[in-house]
Amino acid sequence: MAALLLLLMVSVLSATCTRAETIPSVTSYLSENDKIRLKSVIEPGLNLKDLSSTYYTVHGYKLLQETIPNKEKICNYLSKSIGDGSNVAPEAAFYIVSIWKILETCQSLPTPIIKVLMNTIEKDTATFAELYYAVNSLTLLSKKITPEKSEKLAKTLQVALRKDDSLWNLGYTFHIASDLGPAGQFAFDRIEDAIIQADEVNGQFLQFEGGLSITSFLVNGIFKLGSSLKKRPPLTSQQIVKLTNYLLSRRSVQTPKGVLSLLSALNTLAVNEFETPVCITLPDEGVIVSSKQPLVTVKVCNIFGKPLPTVPKVIANSATKIDNDTAIISKKTLQPSATDKTLFTMDFMEAKPDRGFYKISISAASVTNIVKIKVLTDVMVDYLKIGTGDADQTTQPKLSRVAFPEKLNQKIEADSQQKLVIRFLLRDSANKKPMRVHQAFIRLSSVSTSNSYEEGNEIIFVAEPDNSHVYKFDMPLTSAAVNFGYQSGDYNIDLIIGDAVLSNSFQWTVATVNLKFPDAVATESNGKNASYKQKSNIYTTKPEIKHMFREPEKRPPAFVSNLFTGLCLAPALLLFILWAKLGVNISNFPLSISAVLFHLGLGSIFVLFGIFWLKLNMFVTLRYLLGLGVVTFLAGNKLLSNIAHRHKSVH
Repeated sequence: MAALLLLLMVSVLSATCTRAETIPSVTSYLSENDKIRLKSVIEPGLNLKDLSSTYYTVHGYKLLQETIPNKEKICNYLSKSIGDGSNVAPEAAFYIVSIWKILETCQSLPTPIIKVLMNTIEKDTATFAELYYAVNSLTLLSKKITPEKSEKLAKTLQVALRKDDSLWNLGYTFHIASDLGPAGQFAFDRIEDAIIQADEVNGQFLQFEGGLSITSFLVNGIFKLGSSLKKRPPLTSQQIVKLTNYLLSRRSVQTPKGVLSLLSALNTLAVNEFETPVCITLPDEGVIVSSKQPLVTVKVCNIFGKPLPTVPKVIANSATKIDNDTAIISKKTLQPSATDKTLFTMDFMEAKPDRGFYKISISAASVTNIVKIKVLTDVMVDYLKIGTGDADQTTQPKLSRVAFPEKLNQKIEADSQQKLVIRFLLRDSANKKPMRVHQAFIRLSSVSTSNSYEEGNEIIFVAEPDNSHVYKFDMPLTSAAVNFGYQSGDYNIDLIIGDAVLSNSFQWTVATVNLKFPDAVATESNGKNASYKQKSNIYTTKPEIKHMFREPEKRPPAFVSNLFTGLCLAPALLLFILWAKLGVNISNFPLSISAVLFHLGLGSIFVLFGIFWLKLNMFVTLRYLLGLGVVTFLAGNKLLSNIAHRHKSVH
């Protein structure tokens, strides 16, 4: 039994240690440039045009540890805003009291303001926001709420949460409960209800729906409540790191309220008594290591870029090359800087790394982070040969060796029956092995206009390596003539080498060549088989795009149209003929408003249909038809009712 218990304890301790080693660090911090920009966002609040803006500015200056200017002017503005204190709203009172508390130089606040705040917390109809402003204002004024009122307020909050436990209401509850003492214990049990509603993004960020404002408000409330009750909030280390990462990702916020939300939440996380986030990152955008600069520098600090309370031991757990996962370092201690307590360095080139990109796992203060660096190398030209050869490859090309960075002392002559040939090999200066680069170009530019970018005076080709890493370039003059516009003459040949992992990318003028291209007419038939096609200029003016409407279909002859119209009108003509033959009992027409309106409306509808056929569209026709139809319907209904009533009276 004892052995089993011991085994269980060892397992728990092992799991705890493993978990501690895998706690990630924050990946960034609030830099001095960030603070300067945030200060510029809240600075307009010093114009004293709005009470809330003034509060955001004064509180923001305090969190940025900046000196608040014109304190006397701000105090006068507060006095003007509060008046005698009897009619101030809870929100305005909170702003005024907060500013008054931060400045500490203003005259005493009017006594009635305390009565207003007390009345607010005693009202049964007070909202969560009003209670939040009132309770926080009283706390700032050092006016403690009696245990009886605290218990009553706690019960009121619990009842209200049963009706609406939205994130904002939970946040208000956490803030209020933190000022109620033991009576606020009920709110601590609701923290998990809020945390479970947080959204995780990309496995790195944790935020609440609604963005920065609600996330900051809940973070402040949760840790304020935990501090009040001396209990660690139910947040894991990973959740704290992800919340911090989200807040830091919003440091480009552009509104004064957003700046205060950001600074207040970061300050809460940086100074809370339970767990403070640690940042492990590179001091700049990235670290480039080479034989000239062999040191890797890592910054370990809090989220405001300040040193940690105690200098931690910083260890490089491992360093592996990204493309093949080859490990070259294991458990290497970084040395602290003598001038900056946040910087730690190690000589990375001691491990003799190959060129490329590496990821280093860094541990400090029980957290770990992965940083990425780039190792540069110098490239050296092992050899370069240049010359000409027969285009039909009947003989071996005649090549001359050129030493870097010299230029071939004689001019190369090449005519239309030959090809220009270049062979070269590059080596890594660190290990002397042959290497390939991302960019290997051969540039030919006219000697007379070598500094000009006129079309036809410069052309760049890509040199391709073979399996042995030897770069080859063959240019038959006959097939390449079209690219040069058949402009014979002297051309400079430059070798351009570049790569992301090279510290000495270069452009080297290798030689001068006299190119004698054939006539354009003689090579016109060979243009289709050219090895190097000249691309059309994509930046020239394109022809105007004109919309082509479909031609209308051929209409029938006028005789057919007139005949069809006559056939359509035949029923109406027949109606008039029958009326003339049978007779029309016009005397029996009821002389009433409804009868006249009905027949006029019915006739107007037929006329409207005729106009629709000639010129109107469907939407305009329906608009007119709606009015005519309503009048005709009501008049017809009245007319039929009168006729039915008259027949009933007769019978």
